Amino acid sequence: PSKQTTKNIFSSKTTQPQHNTHTTRRGQRRRLTMLSSEASSTAASQIEILLKPSDVNTEAKYYEKLIRRGIEECGHETFSNVCVQRHHHTPAAVASGVISPPPPPAADVANNNNSSNHSNMSGGKNRGKGLYATRDFIVGDRVLIEPPLVAMQHERNRNDAIVCSFCFRYVGSIEKQIGQRLFHQLSSAQEKLQQQKEQQMEATTAGDAAAEESARRSGDLDVLNSMASVGEPKLPLADQCFPLPTERACVGGCYREIFCSNECAQNAWNSHERAMCIGNKSGDQDEQAKNRASMMHQFIEHAKDTNDIFILAAKVVAMVTENASLALSDASNNITFLGEALEVAWEPFSRVQKAIWWDIVAIPSDVEEKDEESFRQQLIELASGSLELLCKAWPDRAQAFPGLFSLPVWGAIVGMFELNNLELVVESPVENYFLAVDGLADENQKMAILPQTQPFLDALDVKYDIPCLGTALFALQSNCNHDCDPNCHPFKDETDINGSCVLVARKPIRKGEELTISYLEDDQLDWSRRQDALSDYGFVCRCARCESEVSQTRGRQKMKM
Repeated sequence: PSKQTTKNIFSSKTTQPQHNTHTTRRGQRRRLTMLSSEASSTAASQIEILLKPSDVNTEAKYYEKLIRRGIEECGHETFSNVCVQRHHHTPAAVASGVISPPPPPAADVANNNNSSNHSNMSGGKNRGKGLYATRDFIVGDRVLIEPPLVAMQHERNRNDAIVCSFCFRYVGSIEKQIGQRLFHQLSSAQEKLQQQKEQQMEATTAGDAAAEESARRSGDLDVLNSMASVGEPKLPLADQCFPLPTERACVGGCYREIFCSNECAQNAWNSHERAMCIGNKSGDQDEQAKNRASMMHQFIEHAKDTNDIFILAAKVVAMVTENASLALSDASNNITFLGEALEVAWEPFSRVQKAIWWDIVAIPSDVEEKDEESFRQQLIELASGSLELLCKAWPDRAQAFPGLFSLPVWGAIVGMFELNNLELVVESPVENYFLAVDGLADENQKMAILPQTQPFLDALDVKYDIPCLGTALFALQSNCNHDCDPNCHPFKDETDINGSCVLVARKPIRKGEELTISYLEDDQLDWSRRQDALSDYGFVCRCARCESEVSQTRGRQKMKM
C-alpha cells in the first residue's frame, strides 16, 4: 500500500479520512484530464492491456525492484535469499548480486504455473520462469518468508477465528476466541432444539425435557455471548501467556472487518477497504453512498452463497483501481491517461499466470462428461451475476475502467487464484493455550486450573485446534515450479503469527538451484494419479521422480514381454 497522501479520484469526503486528503489544483487538473480521456480508453483497449502476456523484457527489473523494496523498506530479510529468473536465461539481479543458474540436467525438472510455462509436455524447454536460491541452505532452513500480495480469510472460518483482516494475526483475547466459536456452535444447536421442541409439544414429557434443555442452553449462550463480546469471564493464564492485540475498527466503520492495529486498518483502507467497506461511520444520509454500501453487501452475500473467491477477486479490482487513481494523481509519474495508469497498477498481477476460471476448473466427480458444457455454463452465470453486482456497487470505477470490469478479465482474475493460490494458515492460540495448560509442570496448579478450562475444551471437542484458514496469492512464491519430490515446502510453526508464506528447505539446497514445491496435497500418489491431479494446471510433469517411475514401469513391461 502506498504511504503517500494523495487525492483518490473515487473517494468522497464522507468516506475519506481527513488525514488522507490532499487536494491540489494540479491534482484537480489531472482528474479532469482523466475524465476527458475516458472516451478514448475503451473497454477493448483495456482488456488488451490486462490480458496480454507478461513483458519478459521488463521482468528482471520488476522482480529486482520488488525484492530490493521488500528488503530495504519492509524489512523482509529473506527476500535476499531468492531471485526470479527465466529458465536457461540470464537471471534477474537481486540485492545480494547476480547469480547464474546451474546447467540444465539431462531430463529437465518439470513444470510450473507461471507465464509461458504450460508447454511442458515435450520436456520442459519452455518452462518460463522460476524461483532460485541465492545462497546455500540446509534442511530446515527458512528460505523465504513473504507477506501476501492479496489474501482473504474464508467466510466459513470467520466464526472459528477472529483475526486482523489485513495481516491475519489473531486479535482480542483467548476468551473472545473461545466465546465466539462456542456461541455460534451452540446457537445453531439451540435453533435445532427449538424446532424439536415445537414438534414435541403434544408429548408432555418430551416437551418438558426439551424445554429444560433449552433453558440450560440459553444460560450457556448468555455466558458465551459475554465471552465473545467482552472477554468475560477470564480464564487462568490466558492474558499472561497468550496476550493478543486489541481489536481496531475499520476506518469506514465496517462491521465485517477488524484489525490488530491502526496501521493495519489504514493499510487496508488505502489498499482496498475504501472500496469494499460496507460501513457508514459518518452517518452519511446520501442516497448514492447508501446504495453503494447496500450493493456491496449484496455482492458479498452472493459470494458467500456461491464462491467466496469472488470476494478475493474484488479485492484485486479494488487494489488496481486504487493504485491507478494514485498513479494518475501523482504528478511525478507523468501519467495522464487511464490506460497508462491501469497498466502501472496492474503490473503485480500481470506477472502471474492466468486462465479463464470456467475453462480450467476441474469437473466434479459427480458431474458426468455429457454434462460438462452445462456445468461450465453455470460457472459463467455465477461469475456474471457476481460481476454485475460489483459493477452496481462501484459504478464510478466500472465507468472509468470498463475493461477491468469485463467478464473475460473477471474470469481471468478468478482463474489466477485457481492456478496460483496458496492456502493461508495461521495457527490458533486457543490450541496452544489448552496445550500449555495440559503441559503445566506444577501438578497442583494444573489441577486447580483444569476445572475452569476443561468444560470449554470438552465443548469445543475436535474444533479446539481449528486455525485461521484462507487463500492467498504471493508475488514471489507463486513463481515456484512444481516437483513431485520438491526441495521446499510451505511450513509454519507457533512463532508464525500472521498470514505470511513460509518456505522451508526439505533438502540441502545449493546456491543457484531452483526452489520447487509440490502442487499436490498427497505426494504419495502413484505416477498416473499425480498426472491426473496435475492436469488441471495444464502440464504433464517430467520431474526426476516422474521420469524415474516411468522408466521403471517401462522396464517391467519389457521384462514381461
